[in-house]
Amino acid sequence: MNVDKFWFNHIPALDGLRAVSILLVVISHAWLGHIVPGGLGVTIFFFISGFIITTLMMNEYHLTGGVSIIAFYLRRFFRIVPALVCYISFSLVFMIAINNWSQISELWAALFYYANYYAIFFGFSGGHFPSPLTITWSLSVEEHYYFFFPCLFVLFFSKRKEFVLFLFSLLIIILLWRIYLVYHVGVESLAHDRIYKGTDTRFDSILYGALLAIMVRYGNLYSILSNKFFFFAGLLLLLITLVIRDNNFRESLRYSLQGVAITIMFVHMIFSDAFYLRFLKSRFFVFIGKISYSLYLYHWLMFGLVSYYMATQPLVLKIVVMISTSIFLATLSFRYIERPVLSYYRNKIHKNVPVAVGA
Repeated sequence: MNVDKFWFNHIPALDGLRAVSILLVVISHAWLGHIVPGGLGVTIFFFISGFIITTLMMNEYHLTGGVSIIAFYLRRFFRIVPALVCYISFSLVFMIAINNWSQISELWAALFYYANYYAIFFGFSGGHFPSPLTITWSLSVEEHYYFFFPCLFVLFFSKRKEFVLFLFSLLIIILLWRIYLVYHVGVESLAHDRIYKGTDTRFDSILYGALLAIMVRYGNLYSILSNKFFFFAGLLLLLITLVIRDNNFRESLRYSLQGVAITIMFVHMIFSDAFYLRFLKSRFFVFIGKISYSLYLYHWLMFGLVSYYMATQPLVLKIVVMISTSIFLATLSFRYIERPVLSYYRNKIHKNVPVAVGA
């Protein structure tokens, strides 16, 4: 594998795969959750995040012999916070306008990344429509993960085999923890979405992406997993996890099996030029992938607003309005908030941070 080509250049198919993940979420929330697996979209999004961020850190390690923790958190701040603050402010305007104001504690939960556990143990207020702040639960999972992972990377990456073994052990531990919660404590005894939204039960979806990034770059997995056999084997496994509807399975084994499935599919999806995957590099999918972060945020606000203002309208019209408006707002956020802020960071604050795939 040509390291320079694959690790230091932008890979359009990664944006395309991000588009697939966010479209699964958006379409599922557009009143089609009974046929479109939105939860799978979140899992794919987590996986991609782990792969990209770990690749960024490996690039910096490759070029400098280390990773700057301060630079990592600065970049993370400029990547996530400005668009999030803008979204929350925008949402509050609408909530106040229609007397759907959330409690101040919900605002802190969204801003300080504990929205997932707040949603589990307290619940966001409903009002006229679901709180737009609820959607920040997945950001909490990611930020909890990235609070620890860079430090582990800095401490242990030089001992690569031991580090990989440690990460693999974490995957097993999280699976066993879910099994304990499901089969010993019992799903009916757990708070709603305890496993789906809990950091302690879901961050393995990010970890699978991180582990694959390391093993592909420094192992021999690229030549193995680039074979289309693994793509179709993973696709079959993924479909099986969606077909099995047993709740205990879905809350325990499903996330691990989906992680394995995406892992063995990923290399072929991203690096091959197979005709059945070329849509991932199409202009539309690459564009949706680029605005995926803001689209993830704004689609939930639009779901609430469309539900409130267009309750009696035909379903097709509601879907069209929700999705088109969400894409419009996400595009504005990307062009006038995300991209300028990241450009300012790269040019003014930390010029030496290497830019890698998907950045």
